[in-house]
Amino acid sequence: MTRRAEWWQEIFNRREFFDLYQKADLDRAATQVDQALSLLDLRPPARVLDVCSGYGRHGVELARRGFAVAGVDISEAQVAQAHRHAASAGVSPAFVVGDARALPLAGGFDAAINMFLSFGYFTTDAESQAMLDGVARVLRRGGRLLIDFWNREYEIRNFQPVVLDRRDDEILEIEDWTFDPLAGRLSWVNTVIYPDGRREAWTQSIRAFTVAEVRAMLGAAGFTLVALYGSLAGEPYTMDSEAAVFVAERR
Repeated sequence: MTRRAEWWQEIFNRREFFDLYQKADLDRAATQVDQALSLLDLRPPARVLDVCSGYGRHGVELARRGFAVAGVDISEAQVAQAHRHAASAGVSPAFVVGDARALPLAGGFDAAINMFLSFGYFTTDAESQAMLDGVARVLRRGGRLLIDFWNREYEIRNFQPVVLDRRDDEILEIEDWTFDPLAGRLSWVNTVIYPDGRREAWTQSIRAFTVAEVRAMLGAAGFTLVALYGSLAGEPYTMDSEAAVFVAERR
């Protein structure tokens, strides 16, 4: 059965996405990878899977450090950009087009990472559980998974219905937010206004899992939660942490 198109498929195939966010993301990638490796206590030449790998900013940095890297993303445009990024960096991670809910890979990975909130993209909790089940399948026993997610407690307590951001390049971003407490989802319309008056807009929606819900889902997939941090820098998790970073080990 063919799946319906999701909001994230439409957005991440847009040229505007790369133009707006790629440079800033790449500038942060090296530090984020160093932090993730520290939390995972991982060293080369370990095999690492980047789940929802996008245009390869983390996978390429891992490959630069000597890891054997595979990345999976459902967006053909993102994977094509990942190949270009890897070629320019002189490394060769194995980026493939695939669905994180049904990973098209064999097992044997030592670790997996899932960055940039993509754990919460899916419409149903069953789809998110399927992703965790698949990651558990391809990790060796004792292999570790890092999920970089947002902290629901922080997001709800600091909820703002409208957020404005005037970027250094004079592009104005307007986010109109809503929260559905029954679905447990935060959604927003992102409007980008360029200096010449041109506008682009799209809708995004993320399941705002609690840390307790994520721990239960990890347990159902065969993981044991090893640690919960409030940032990739390893800060303690509190209700005021902007992030919730999970490190779990496959049983």
